[in-house]
Amino acid sequence: SVSCNALVKNKKGIHARPSSEIAKKALTFNSEIIIKSQGKKANAKDVLQIIMLELFEGSKVTIEAKGSDEKKALNKIKKLLEKEYKFD
Repeated sequence: SVSCNALVKNKKGIHARPSSEIAKKALTFNSEIIIKSQGKKANAKDVLQIIMLELFEGSKVTIEAKGSDEKKALNKIKKLLEKEYKFD
């Protein structure tokens, strides 16, 4: 398994739409992907679990991935967590 830290940079945090984007992408990987923050953890493939982490701008998270494509999964989910989302 592999893990890394990420910092939420999105001004509005990781609310419903970014959570949905993260979960959709996570579902394309075979690996198990867990996002941890403030003593809580979420399956990255579950939108509601991600929302319930209450990730605001500046939140520090740890991402863990385990499986056949763990490195690729870890890098992609880190990018999405640190992305600046522009929704109109």
